[in-house]
Amino acid sequence: MPSRSNIPFLLYLALTITACSSSSQQLDAVDKKGDTVETRSILEIIAPAWTPVPPHVEKIGRFNIVWLAGTPYEMGVQHGELLHETIAEAVEFIEADLTLSAIPMIAKDMGLVDLAEANSYPDILDECRGLVDATGDVGFTMDYCLVLNFGDVLLEMIYNGVPNDDNGPGCSSVIANGQATGDGRLLHARNLDWGGMNIAIIHQHPVIFVRQPTGGIPHIYVGFPLNLSPYSGMNLAGISMGSHEIDPAGPAEQATVGRSHVQMLGQALKQANSLEDVRTLIHSQKHMSAELFSVADGSAGTGAVFEMTASAVNERGQVDGYVYATNHFLHTKMAGKDSAASSGSLGRVMRLQQLVDKDGEQSRWGELDESGLAAIMRDPIDPVLGEPQTDEELEAMNWDNNGSLGANGPMHFVIFDPANRLFYVDAGIIPLHKQPYSCFSLDELLGIPGGNSCPVAELP
Repeated sequence: MPSRSNIPFLLYLALTITACSSSSQQLDAVDKKGDTVETRSILEIIAPAWTPVPPHVEKIGRFNIVWLAGTPYEMGVQHGELLHETIAEAVEFIEADLTLSAIPMIAKDMGLVDLAEANSYPDILDECRGLVDATGDVGFTMDYCLVLNFGDVLLEMIYNGVPNDDNGPGCSSVIANGQATGDGRLLHARNLDWGGMNIAIIHQHPVIFVRQPTGGIPHIYVGFPLNLSPYSGMNLAGISMGSHEIDPAGPAEQATVGRSHVQMLGQALKQANSLEDVRTLIHSQKHMSAELFSVADGSAGTGAVFEMTASAVNERGQVDGYVYATNHFLHTKMAGKDSAASSGSLGRVMRLQQLVDKDGEQSRWGELDESGLAAIMRDPIDPVLGEPQTDEELEAMNWDNNGSLGANGPMHFVIFDPANRLFYVDAGIIPLHKQPYSCFSLDELLGIPGGNSCPVAELP
């Protein structure tokens, strides 16, 4: 869990007992337009004769590539069987940690597991059931699965509005096209960091899930074992997305009925053919917590940032060919809806202003191609300090200075080229900001004949 200085984790749990006492109520008619949006089959356009790649796992470089196919339940079973040994290791890791092992039991006693079950999408519940059926022999349970895959909501309720004065969430995104990229292509870069969570088992087992759902759009998640609700992903229609955790200003920005945003992101990847489809889905749902989505649409050549709480949803589009985000609301109508942002989030906004803004002090506007974005997302400079720290200094901080884009403890870096269905991933080796990005083609992962290929194996 992200750290909050001077307040033990179990005290956070105790603080939420009253706030979550009504959490067992069922989700009834919460979605204004339902859980789905109308979709056409992108496969009819790209690969009309395509058939799913059989479920299996391959090791490619640093990454386990896991192919899943079928219904949510079937994909859950496949996930559990293909990563069974790693999941057993993860359960052993959790059970050896006093705090982590207590979370599911305490969460259940507080009604938080009931909250997650009542508000999760049916797809997630079915996939959890399949995963548990395949891994129950190593101690993985439905409670664990719900806590892990409803975590964005549960974390906010656990923290119960306590201000974050330590390492906060550390995600950053940049979407750029037109003159900002130089060659006009749309690119979408994002770094994922949960803030102070250097969980070794996640760094040791980076996974790319190639998901081929029955009746849905094939897509990938960049994640880790047991990750059913994505933080970073892209689908065959050329939609790429990343989620950013936001600390809410208070109870008015939270609700005990609605949807988890990370689960919602998974629904969008499965259903959405366009930015408009994503927009429709987001506005059709009831929101439970504070979150931000960065979304790029390769076919339309555009992107946007959606800032969301239980009380409001607002959208920021591109200006001068770019839009960026950290873990702080920037839309004028969202002012006051997040808590005072951590110094890290505000510092990253400052650094993006310097590096991405057209008139920034060290602007790379006009050269925001893959290499330019990789350099920005790896940037280790804390703009408040103004000088790069040495490797020795960063290592002493566990590679987390809580102020830079690239050296604030990230879990993975991704650059999406959604129009060409390519993505570049850096994960698995610390410090990430000193590692290359590996390129993958979604077309090739799906076995689409004549599909797009990576122009380079790595971004150095």
